Amino acid sequence: MNLSQIDKLTKEYRPELNGLRALAVILVLLFHLEVGWMKGGFLGVDIFLVISGYFISKNILADNQGAVFSFKRFYTRRLRRLFPALVLTILLVLLGGYFLLTPAAYQRLGESSIFSALSASNIFFWSEAGYFDESASAKPLLHMWSLSLEEQFYLIWPLILLILFRFFRKYIFILILGGIILSVVCAEFYFDMDRSATFFLLPFRMFEFMCGAICVWLEWMLKQRRIKRFLHEIFFITGVLLMIGSAMLLNPDSKMPGLYSLIPCVGVMFTIVTGDTTNSNIILRNKVMEYIGKASYSIYLIHWPIIVYYKYWSLSELGLKIQILIGLGSILLGFLMWRFIENTFRYPKRNYLKFDPIWVAIPFFIVMLCVGSYNIYNSGGWVSRFTGELYLSKEEILKNRKNYWKESNSKDIILKGVEGKGHIIVLGNSHAIDIIYALRLNGFKGEITSLQTGGKCYNFGTAEKEIDTDFCSSRKRNNFKNKNWKLVNAVYVHDDWPRLDIPGFRNIIKEIRALTSAPIFIFGPKMTYKEQIPDIVRISNSVVPRIINANATKYSFRELKIEINNKLIQEFKENNYYSENNIHYVDILRVQGGSQLDDFRIVSDRDLKFLYFDASHFTEYGSKELGVKLKDKYDYLFDLDLIKN
Repeated sequence: MNLSQIDKLTKEYRPELNGLRALAVILVLLFHLEVGWMKGGFLGVDIFLVISGYFISKNILADNQGAVFSFKRFYTRRLRRLFPALVLTILLVLLGGYFLLTPAAYQRLGESSIFSALSASNIFFWSEAGYFDESASAKPLLHMWSLSLEEQFYLIWPLILLILFRFFRKYIFILILGGIILSVVCAEFYFDMDRSATFFLLPFRMFEFMCGAICVWLEWMLKQRRIKRFLHEIFFITGVLLMIGSAMLLNPDSKMPGLYSLIPCVGVMFTIVTGDTTNSNIILRNKVMEYIGKASYSIYLIHWPIIVYYKYWSLSELGLKIQILIGLGSILLGFLMWRFIENTFRYPKRNYLKFDPIWVAIPFFIVMLCVGSYNIYNSGGWVSRFTGELYLSKEEILKNRKNYWKESNSKDIILKGVEGKGHIIVLGNSHAIDIIYALRLNGFKGEITSLQTGGKCYNFGTAEKEIDTDFCSSRKRNNFKNKNWKLVNAVYVHDDWPRLDIPGFRNIIKEIRALTSAPIFIFGPKMTYKEQIPDIVRISNSVVPRIINANATKYSFRELKIEINNKLIQEFKENNYYSENNIHYVDILRVQGGSQLDDFRIVSDRDLKFLYFDASHFTEYGSKELGVKLKDKYDYLFDLDLIKN
């Protein structure tokens, strides 16, 4: 479609699009407040991206039509529109972190704030994503990823549109449509290879911005066709239903971004192109939605750090009362930031200088933020704030993570045994590595083959979520092809037992038995926790092991683990298959918590050392402690000669 056929584009104010922004931020707010029926509220971000693509594209094209487009003016507006509120938010988050966060958490915040200030937080959060990555509730600046995405779009899109306008004007519509298709295909294809990359990085989100851009042509088409009013109403209602319906029916496990993302995107497009309708006046153009939409950027900036810091401070779930207070508080604070920060810088008083001072002020504050943030990072999170208190440094956490992913898979370090002392397979996810260290640090001399089933799988090869079925099946096939099954003297099997599927468990054990005649030892669940152990220790406000360990009980999965453990014990007692086939159960839970299951510890009662470095994985010291207790009750696990005899 030829842009030259379109009448001169105008940049009129459309209150219904502010209402659309309001809908987007409300969806995100409800999702982050963990409202149960809004599992897909994160799609509010997708709505924002489409709106941004529409406004930016229409304004650039209109200025190009009038031969008045200026890169300097465009980026000056972006600086004034986005960065004052963003800089203030980062500063407030750093200030709050000083009083609330442990050194390791504060050090990490310092690092993420640098990337947020430099419009690269999406790259930062993508690069650190992984199995041991902290939960979203521990990242006060996580929401900055979408703002960095938008800022990167603003950086490249004006130049792309300018080139298309000047040299390919007749084909802009087709080229943008092709860009949408290409971006969606890339997201679909790459999703299984790197889910985090497709979520955070611009190439896999570009189609959402382009869906907004293509609305410029669709608006013109509807006007040219003179479509009847009632069809506009149908389009509008359909668009609203697509947005709200997808936010209620989709969830974080849905395969997105990709084809599913087109559902809310098309909904936004329908809403944009239908313009002023009767239903739009009622739903989006009312004053409440209009003003929430005007303040939506500030509301988005401020709401997430409030939620994170509340949960970090309290280590509790968001009840209805707290959800309402944080929701209303976020909107109120967002209005104040919009009124006194956004508007002050966005609509400046008359400037008598030859240049806009925003080009000096914003870079200055960004540099100051980066310098301060680097100081926080380089100092280890200002450890002096915690003199005399119990904490894990970032270096200690990283050292323990390294033990899991690097040393535990190296033939030269933890797995290599003494010749003639036998050979075992340890099968399971990262929790099986706890067993490897418990063995090795307490005298086990044999060679170890570590077969990793993956953190997304349970029952040693079954996907917890349907979306991970292919991944878990592939891991299982590769593990079962290992050449050592016929050579080993014993097989040790362990994972975190997130749930129990007895029929599935029986099947996988039979499959393992078919691979080897060696004795098989099933290690039951160990105690895991709902919160990070360093945070549980922090909130205990004590350096007395008995108090810390007792306080940790209310954050544990004690009931679930005991229930699974009891069912497994019963399964081994009642099903003769196991004893007849040399398959044995190891009760780790009672090794950890004693015969009464009432003595679980997260720090050592002797020297206050941490036994866990996150919510469920042992420190090296914790694995050694487990091994000491395990050896006392199951000494034969540490000497293959005892098993052979």
